[in-house]
Amino acid sequence: MNKYLRYILSLLAVALGTYGIHHFVLANKDIQQSWVQSGYSLQGLYFFGFIASLFVTIIILLGQWVMPKNVGFIFLGVMTVKAVASYLFIRSGLNKFENDFIEYNFLVVFFVFLFFDVFVAFKAINEE
Repeated sequence: MNKYLRYILSLLAVALGTYGIHHFVLANKDIQQSWVQSGYSLQGLYFFGFIASLFVTIIILLGQWVMPKNVGFIFLGVMTVKAVASYLFIRSGLNKFENDFIEYNFLVVFFVFLFFDVFVAFKAINEE
């Protein structure tokens, strides 16, 4: 159980740390008012990313326990589900702004959590 808690706390640290940096950058560029027009929020994007990566992390760790030789395939399947869910989450916000405000912010959040998911899968695959 210690391993599960360590990964969940790491995910929480990544989410909070990158949210703080992301919020700081947007505040310094003075473009926070765009969130009001979009129907989304930075907190909502990070919350969705956190929940999706938590799901991925739990499935990968359970897959490592049940089928340790198939963790790579489990990762690919779960990432496909996560990508589809991410598209369904953001699709109403696509092409709302000419400067692609929502798209760029969503991609930042998506890739931050994608890197964490890849890290978890890498550690699970290479653990003896």
